[in-house]
Formats: sequence, C-alpha cells, structure tokens
Amino acid sequence: MIVRFLLLIFCLIVGSGRAYAISFDDARHLLARTGFGTATPTEIDKILPLSYEAAVDSILDGVLDIARTPVPKFQSNPLERPTVKRLDKAAKKEFKKRNREDRKALKFWWIQEMLETPSPFTEHMVLFWHNHFVSEIRKVKFGQWAYEQNATFRKYAIGDFRKLLTEVSVGPAMLVYLDANKNKKGKPNENFAREVLELFTLGEGQGYTEKDIRESARAYTGWRVNFKAGGFIFKSRAHDDDEKTVLGESGNFDGLDVIKIILKQPRVSEFLAEKLWREFVSLEPNPSESIRLAQIIRDNDYDLKPMMKALFMSDGFRHPSNRGLLIKSPVELTIGTLRLLGLKPPEYKKVWNHQKRLGQNVFDPPDVKGWRGGTAWISSTTTLRRTQFLQAAFKGIRKFSKNTGSMAMNKGRRLFGSADPAPLQMREVTRPGYLKKLILAIEPVMQKKFVGKGPKVIRNLLLDPAYQVK
Repeated sequence: MIVRFLLLIFCLIVGSGRAYAISFDDARHLLARTGFGTATPTEIDKILPLSYEAAVDSILDGVLDIARTPVPKFQSNPLERPTVKRLDKAAKKEFKKRNREDRKALKFWWIQEMLETPSPFTEHMVLFWHNHFVSEIRKVKFGQWAYEQNATFRKYAIGDFRKLLTEVSVGPAMLVYLDANKNKKGKPNENFAREVLELFTLGEGQGYTEKDIRESARAYTGWRVNFKAGGFIFKSRAHDDDEKTVLGESGNFDGLDVIKIILKQPRVSEFLAEKLWREFVSLEPNPSESIRLAQIIRDNDYDLKPMMKALFMSDGFRHPSNRGLLIKSPVELTIGTLRLLGLKPPEYKKVWNHQKRLGQNVFDPPDVKGWRGGTAWISSTTTLRRTQFLQAAFKGIRKFSKNTGSMAMNKGRRLFGSADPAPLQMREVTRPGYLKKLILAIEPVMQKKFVGKGPKVIRNLLLDPAYQVK
C-alpha cells in the first residue's frame, strides 16, 4: 500500500513537471521576442528541458553588462575638440575624416556584437534604450561618447532605471545632443528639460505642464560637458539658484533634484510598463496589465528585472493570439536572419548598408523621437528592399559547397558569407515541418511548398510575408 502511494506521488510530480515544461512553440516565441525576431535550433534546444519559468529566468540571468566584442580603437579624441578652431584647413579636414571613420567603426562594432553575442536579449534591450534615450551620433560627433552611452545602456539593460536615467542624462552624448551647453542662467534652453519629461519619463503630455518644463530647464542650468576632461561638469556661475517649482514641489533645485522629483511620479513606472509592453507583447497596451507591471516597478524601486519577468510570464505575452502581431525592425530582420542561417559576414558594412536602406541606421535615429516602429517599417520601397536582403542572405546557403573554398566567400555574390544548410535540413528530415515551425511565427501566407529538406523550402519560408512578423 505504501509503495503504491509513493508511486502515485512520483507520477504526480513527474506529470506536473511535464505539464509545466516549455513547449517548442513557447520556446521559439520567447526567444524570438526577446532576441532578434527569430530563434536558432541551438537556442531552442538549450531551454527545451526547462520549465517555462526556468527558461525565462535563464534569459534574464544571462544578460551581460559589458559587450564581448573588443571596443574599436578610436582615431579621434573628444579632448581634441577645443583645439579644432586653431587648426588650418587641411588639419580640420583630416580631423573630420577621423571622426567619420570612428562613427562608422562604432556602427560596425555594434553589428558584430549583435551577431555574435551569446545573449541576444541584452542587445535587444540596448537597442530599446537607444531608441528611448535618443541621441544622434551625427550631432554628438565623437564615436567615443556614443560608445560610452551604448555601454551605459548595456550596464543597466534590465537593472536600475534611476541610475540609467541619471547616467545617461549627465553623459556627454546626451548633453551635447540636447544642447545642455546652451542652457544658462537668464537664458534657459528647454530642449533637455522637455525631453526628460516628454520622452524619457512621463510620456508626451502626461502629468506635466509647460511651466514644469520651464522650471526644470532653470534647474538644469550649469550642466556642461567639460571638453578639457571629456566628462560632465557643473558650472555654478551658469546655474540659476533661485527657487523653482516643479511638479508641485518648490525649492532651490538643481538638475539631480528634478530627476528625483520626477521619479516620485507613479506615471513614470506606468510609462515604462506601457512602452515595454508595446516592445515585447503588442502595440496596444493592456490597461490592467500596465497598472500591475507598473506597481512591480515601484515595489522594486525601479529595478526592472522583476517586472521583465512578470511581463514574460504574463498571459498576454504567452497567448497565441499575440504571436505574429509585431513587425520585425530592420535590425531584427537582418541580424535575426544571419544568426538563424549561421552566416558570418566578411564585411559588417554590408549589413549596415542593408539596415540603413530599410530605414534603421544604428546610432543615427531620424530625430529626437527615434524610430517609430510598427507599420512605419513597411512601405512599397522597404518591402522590396527586405526581399532583396533575404535573397542575398539565402545565397549564402544555396551556394554553399565544402569543396569550393574561397569561392564560397565570393563577396560579389555572397554579401554575408557562406554557411552549411545541412544542420537545418537534417532536422527537417527527422521531423517534417520543423523548419516551418522554426522560421515562422504564424502560418505562411503564400501557396508554396513549406515542408521538406530542399533549399527551396528555406527560401520559401524566408520570402513568405509571415517571416516579416514575430
């Protein structure tokens, strides 16, 4: 009797474990949404033995705080800036050329990191913050400052939003981009103050007035870039030290005081919850879920990791009806496809060129509001260019041959290198329909062959409109 009872308990435990184990479809969805719109077989295999919650934990615990790709060797230094005016015409031209080369090198560096990172979720979050705390490297000028900002996004990817907001705000890239150096006592410049309230914390028209912007701008007076040291400096003589009133509080505030006042507002956590919901779940925020997730942010004093777990564990994120609703950004389409096919581009410039043609030039968003995303990614022009990219990527596996050596890496015909499709094809052999489940988030749209080990099946899946969504 006791033996039977123990066997029954064992079966219940094992059965319970199986009931809560992650499925292939859930694993693919979780990895695609937290990564670059697709998931590789290796990534799926790694989490399939886990429960869904354990799989979520593995992604969150795997976030990196520093990049693995070596930092570019910058040819110019921000400390050179004060001397530029004294240079002759030829020297100025050479300085500008070095700056341009640094900016390109940084873009290629980040593309490499996205392609090779063991944590796609890390770079997804870095890209998210890059489009939240927008700056344009064309105005920032120096690659080193843009790199420092990018590193800050990685450092706090799912960490302390308080520290992220503060460090980005006093970073040279943001100070230069939002004209903080022009903000002085008696002649406040409102650019920085406006964007902190409108784009970084509360949301456009939410919980603040034009007076709050003006008063905040006065508090930020004196914030400067120290061009002799390359970092933040507070110039007390340029600071307005009279009383200000911001969001209902009055006092002789400076910029850091204002940031603390803003972060007391419940609307900040709601704004973050809504924006992260649109990024990972659907373009229409769920009001009750926004309230719930915002409370988790407040309960954890702006540590975002617990809220991110709650979001990925939510019914909204997991529900099949929310799959295939989000359009892949150009970065997701390019990086995700190359990672899926195992392609290693001989030149990262080629990847950047395609991303730019599709409307997403990393480190150079279109304006202070960033890339709009959603349906804005799709037009008659970009649809054609997306197809051209996918056709070019497919050539890397269609023309693969173990015996052709350097010919398989011919840059003219294989822009993104060459990779053996056999590992993908063998999975289709052992499990017919595997490739369709792997590559597409929803059922295909076109009437073509989508099952089988032939290269054309992979091509059909990549070129089906369903591949454009995640």
